[in-house]
Amino acid sequence: MSERTPAPGAELLGAFALAGRPLHCEPLKRGHIHDTFVATWETPGGARRAVVQCINTHVFRDPAAVMDNTLRVTEHQRRALARAAAPEAERRALRVVPTRDGRAFQLDDAGRPWRCFPFVEGTVSHERPAGPGQALEAARAFGGFVSCLADLPAPPLHVTIPGFHDLAGRGAAFEAALARDAVGRAAGVAREVDATRAWLSAASCPDEASLPQRPVHNDCKLNNLLFDATRDEALCVVDLDTVMEGSVVHDFGELVRTATCLGAEDERDLASMRVELDVHQALARGFLAGADGRLTLAELDALSTAGARMALENSVRFLTDYLEGDVYFRVKGPSHNLDRQRAQLRLADLLFAERATLDRHVRAAAR
Repeated sequence: MSERTPAPGAELLGAFALAGRPLHCEPLKRGHIHDTFVATWETPGGARRAVVQCINTHVFRDPAAVMDNTLRVTEHQRRALARAAAPEAERRALRVVPTRDGRAFQLDDAGRPWRCFPFVEGTVSHERPAGPGQALEAARAFGGFVSCLADLPAPPLHVTIPGFHDLAGRGAAFEAALARDAVGRAAGVAREVDATRAWLSAASCPDEASLPQRPVHNDCKLNNLLFDATRDEALCVVDLDTVMEGSVVHDFGELVRTATCLGAEDERDLASMRVELDVHQALARGFLAGADGRLTLAELDALSTAGARMALENSVRFLTDYLEGDVYFRVKGPSHNLDRQRAQLRLADLLFAERATLDRHVRAAAR
């Protein structure tokens, strides 16, 4: 996926219920999936900014369901913040800006859905933690997100991506993509295919079907969290499109996958990759503190292999997308998804080898 959506014009921006008139719009260069822009409005009180985003309907085929979930989750968060009289509540949960006719998103002339959120000023995001302290703070915020949504009223949230963390389903999709070989790449990845098949057949993951299903984020990367720029406090969980019923294994595991590895997600020097054990220890402490005793014993038992499980899942997803011609993830070149696949399979190996130590971290944090 390499083509970007053009920036929204004044007519589209004016469809959202913001005071004043739109002045200009700049791309926000983050994220694999959506095309995101920061727009500036001229208001009587001075310039104001908002995030305006084109929802990727190749990935999220039902934008109305995505936005219904987003509204329910953010309104629930904001009610919880009000009950707790939390300071700076406006910066601690997203707020959907409706269109002028009261809808949660606006279609442009090409039928593409757009949504809008106030820009959370004075914040930064990070790709990975600067150290254990920042890791603990991030994990506390994501654990707190799980705790906050534990009493989200029925009905269950919409499923925005069916089978998102279904490892068996991901394996089947990989085999189907391999058989189709839509862009003629299968012959060049025999080694990667063999390694993926070996890991999938040997994967020793807990029976996730037996774990509690609860509203979770499902994509707990550090860059899906806004930190205060001056005091490095985790403020606001963002990118809520995948919030739906799931397992905390996926939330904690994705945090471990993206925060503990000394090396990039697409690292090409595989021999240089390392797991930062002190960061994992901080993640366990922070996540369980934020979750505030809501995790079951079965969930705690599953956390030590959660990072390896998510590295494996993402490795499979990257290889599948490579075989299909890079239609899901945004790539920097024809081998980018393959670089990601190799790095994530290596990370799965490293995390699984450390599972005894990782389990000790979780047990100590749970006391």
